[in-house]
Amino acid sequence: MANYEILYMKEYDVQYGNLMSYKHYTRPEAYKQYGSSSDKTTKHKYGMQEILRILFANGACTTWSIAKLRLRTSDVSLIRAKEKEYRRLFLGRYDTKKRSGGMLDVGLVVREKTGPYTRYRLSLHGILYCIDVLNPSNDEIDDMVGRYAGILPKIFGRWESVKLAAGKDAYRIRVLAKGLFLNNYDVTKTQGGTPLYELMSFIHIKYSRNFESISEENLAEQISYWFYTFLQYYEGAGPHAAEAKKRISSVRMALLEDAELRTWYRKFFGDAMDYYKKRLYSMKNDSIWI
Repeated sequence: MANYEILYMKEYDVQYGNLMSYKHYTRPEAYKQYGSSSDKTTKHKYGMQEILRILFANGACTTWSIAKLRLRTSDVSLIRAKEKEYRRLFLGRYDTKKRSGGMLDVGLVVREKTGPYTRYRLSLHGILYCIDVLNPSNDEIDDMVGRYAGILPKIFGRWESVKLAAGKDAYRIRVLAKGLFLNNYDVTKTQGGTPLYELMSFIHIKYSRNFESISEENLAEQISYWFYTFLQYYEGAGPHAAEAKKRISSVRMALLEDAELRTWYRKFFGDAMDYYKKRLYSMKNDSIWI
């Protein structure tokens, strides 16, 4: 298994919130401005999705390299004109003294300063939006993971191990990208006999103060808690339940064998247990209803 150093780079001019913020703000706003998987009705929306597709496939890029990849030409004048256009799309622009927001304002893209160059890459919200809207194949997701392993190390940095343990269910990150299983409590409660409902609720509670703003490192932790909780406890229903039990057993074994992940998830599970014990104690103290 490859070891990835955490590569959280300094972020510029971007602020985004937790997974609930992704579901209730970023995703709907991005749908409105840049379209959904079925909405490429305007040239603008199609063009914006193509820019995001380049960042999804190539990782951090300068506006010059994005323009060159998009135009597929070596004509410097054409690349320079398109590069200026892309910079405005990322940063926003002013028309008749009124500012129009860019991708950084929505939170899909992060700007990084590396030496004399400014590069742009997808934020974690941007990665989820692209998985949702661009409908990448499993192979395309595999390629993307290699570009962004540093910003989601507990999942992307261990991707081959994750696929070995979870099989095709590793690509269930598509579920999260669609904003599901965050506060869908009626769905999680159907998984009787497992703590899926309680753990998913605790993930929401743990990061509830970060709706408007969260560091990329903490958002990566929240996504990782969601991912491994989902893979461990979601059995689904119908004829695939038996396959799910095998996947759950395999994922748990992988978590236990990885010392770092074992310590990390055990602490999260213990924090959840302590939280619910304290809440139960508070209820028992109000003995009038017992």
